[in-house]
Amino acid sequence: MKSRESITESLLENLGVGVKFDLPLAPHTSFRIGGPADFFFEALSPWELIKAVSVSRSLGIEYFILGGGSNLLVSDAGFRGLVIKNSCAALLTDGENPGVQSGFWLNELVGKTAELGLSGLEFLAGIPGTVGGAIFGNAGAFGKSIGDLLERAVVFNPDKGLETVDRDYFEFDYRSSKLKRSADILISASFQLESKAAEEVKRKTEEVRALRREKHPQNQGCIGCFFKNIKDEGRTIHAGKLLEQVGAKEMAVGEAAVFEQHANIIVNRGGARASEVKELAEMLKKRVEERFGYLLEPEVVFLGEEPEAT
Repeated sequence: MKSRESITESLLENLGVGVKFDLPLAPHTSFRIGGPADFFFEALSPWELIKAVSVSRSLGIEYFILGGGSNLLVSDAGFRGLVIKNSCAALLTDGENPGVQSGFWLNELVGKTAELGLSGLEFLAGIPGTVGGAIFGNAGAFGKSIGDLLERAVVFNPDKGLETVDRDYFEFDYRSSKLKRSADILISASFQLESKAAEEVKRKTEEVRALRREKHPQNQGCIGCFFKNIKDEGRTIHAGKLLEQVGAKEMAVGEAAVFEQHANIIVNRGGARASEVKELAEMLKKRVEERFGYLLEPEVVFLGEEPEAT
């Protein structure tokens, strides 16, 4: 195992002065929770993103690709490796099949396509995070998912290099894709959309944004719905409804609390710790399992290890 000093020297030599050390990750997540990353680098181009991954592998250190941090809970102890912030955000085409780099903000893409009179992405309006993160978790709402509209993409595999793939490659499922199970990194994506009157698309987009503002916290840290809905013999059982029936809206641990308007949303009331969120989540899971027999599965990605007890 290389020493921290030698890793630091190698990162600076290969990635330049853009490398940061012991950087708090809380400001880079929508939960506003999390300790520091030993090393942090912001990639502004696919070339920088690929190089950062390659350097990490050559040094034998863990790495994590960070998008918008909108579905991420970082440990209070932080991350013992290199966090690579994906800020590759070029708009590649604005035609009928718009393409963007994976660090492009999802909500910005929804707005851009609405202006162009391209319909299909309206249901994603108001969802935070990047396009890459949305495809990684097959983000969706109202019974639709972003994977339904993906046409083709460019992915990078550290062992195989760059490859252009189609929708089937991602093996999309409910809140899941192949990216969660492989070392592949999304570089760019394009979508198959339908041409409509721009005013009609913009109106629908704003309706969805307004609905999301009404049901989701606006000034508190959160990641949206914490648990996945349950698929049971062809039926969809909404986690929020189960949680509401077990009194979730009255529950809190420290500064982590269930949102008063939505039982499947945990909020950071200010200064919440990851350990508090996890403890609250376990309490919620236990109540639902004891009452209904269902085991809730988190949507959130957990990063880093918990600090050792003292």
